[in-house]
Amino acid sequence: MARPRSEEARRKALAAAAELIVERGVSSLSIEEVAARSGVAKTTIYRHWPERASLIIDTVRSTFEHVGTPDTGSLRGDLLTFFGGLVRADLSGTTGRIMPCLIDAAGRDPEIETLLERIGVERQQPVLAIVARAQARGELPAELDPTVVIGTIVGPIVFRKLVQRLPVDLAYVEACLDVAIGGLGGHAR
Repeated sequence: MARPRSEEARRKALAAAAELIVERGVSSLSIEEVAARSGVAKTTIYRHWPERASLIIDTVRSTFEHVGTPDTGSLRGDLLTFFGGLVRADLSGTTGRIMPCLIDAAGRDPEIETLLERIGVERQQPVLAIVARAQARGELPAELDPTVVIGTIVGPIVFRKLVQRLPVDLAYVEACLDVAIGGLGGHAR
């Protein structure tokens, strides 16, 4: 278990890193700037994050709300719980401001591209489990590729947030889910 001072230093460093990413972009993030902004010694930051990449990924993870893998007994209920939690926490908060910075930097920086891919893989695991359960219950066709489900739901949400720059609320997520479930050959319960 981390000592209270160490945990406080970690929290301050992550908050400072998140602010800096939003302000200046992920590519310009440096340990020196994080130390100056947070008031945490560089040696302490390096003790927690030996390289910049680990600081960036922990910063992004620290902005995510842990939603878990809901099991409401229905595909729609599970997806609404999962994506509703993401919308409330992630898209409206710091994550909603950091993700465009990561996406932008990933096109120019292979290290950031790898980090973004890793985050994407981690974040889709609960949805893969939800889809597998829905297929087992007969709510979705068994032959349906789970990544198609993810793309069908996430695509409109990301488009609205990043391209149209419009807010994403629970009503929009519900509408996307209903269209996606119907279009994927499923049925909502």
